[in-house]
Amino acid sequence: MHDICPEIAYPDTREKYISEPMPVEPALMTYDETKVAIIIPLYNDEANIARALESAVAQKAPEGIRFDVIVVDDGSRDSGPEIAEDYARRFDNVTFLRMDQNGGPAAARNRALKETDAGWFTPFDSDDIMLPERVANLLDKARQGDLDIVADNLLISSTKAPETVIRHLWPGKPEGDVSLTTELFVSRSYAAETERSELGFLKPLIRRRAVKSGAEPYQPDLRFGEDFELYARLLADGAKAVLTDPEGYLFVVRDGSASHRQGADDHRKLAMMGRAFLKRDGLAPAEREAFAGFTRYCEQEWAAWTAIEAIRAKRPAGLVRALTISGPASWHVAGNLMKAFGGKLSGKGRQAGKSA
Repeated sequence: MHDICPEIAYPDTREKYISEPMPVEPALMTYDETKVAIIIPLYNDEANIARALESAVAQKAPEGIRFDVIVVDDGSRDSGPEIAEDYARRFDNVTFLRMDQNGGPAAARNRALKETDAGWFTPFDSDDIMLPERVANLLDKARQGDLDIVADNLLISSTKAPETVIRHLWPGKPEGDVSLTTELFVSRSYAAETERSELGFLKPLIRRRAVKSGAEPYQPDLRFGEDFELYARLLADGAKAVLTDPEGYLFVVRDGSASHRQGADDHRKLAMMGRAFLKRDGLAPAEREAFAGFTRYCEQEWAAWTAIEAIRAKRPAGLVRALTISGPASWHVAGNLMKAFGGKLSGKGRQAGKSA
């Protein structure tokens, strides 16, 4: 089910995202590249957090390397925080933090990174699983290749059988290391041929010094697409990155996840993000084309969701708004409305025929 907001505020289109190039800030801390932070946002996930923490603390750190696990509770109303606190008491490399109020996964990850001088970090969702060698293997590849980002092709499973692999995130990925360019990443992060195969779902290992936005790498007001924004920005800023074969991250797909709760305002933010990327100087033609395609897709989703929410809330003004977002988006919505209206008419016609 989708969460529907009956009233949506549309801010000034001059809204800015840090998708635009950021100046390098003066160093506020010296990052320790012998430390890796495994960042886990937690929100109402008492059923899975212990499993995630077990796989996080089981990560085998190479000699001379420390893995720190940082759990940030984002306003949970279940017993998940108590479970995480228990792990923090029992393991000296586990830290538990609480947000003052619910801010979303991006804000929670930023909170974690403010508390550590780790030179590397990797996001880890509270309902997922990692095999013990996974982070060490990513770090080894990053250090050997002097890479800023190393991502592995995720293993997709389900809540019914979390440790049973259904497929790979990118089913058709070429074998071996693939250069993760801006063009490849962006073009494979929307309108994918297989649901949940977008590269924006990746959970890479990231070098802190590659992040030019300082202590808060993530755009905090994004609750949907925050990973895509960060990875795309780092790549556009020149980060050296590869996508390798699976190293053991099980991405457990479940009903009710954030990707199934998006609405018009989420897609509006993504469209605005895409427009901000297109304003960047120095994009190669192929990169610009990829961002343009991403932006058109997000505008169409923004318009479609605006129309859906307007119809459900019986707000004609919202439907008008859906037709003014962009030319292609307007045609997209108009086509959907014509199909829906045509379907209703044909259904009534069939009913009339049966009555006759």
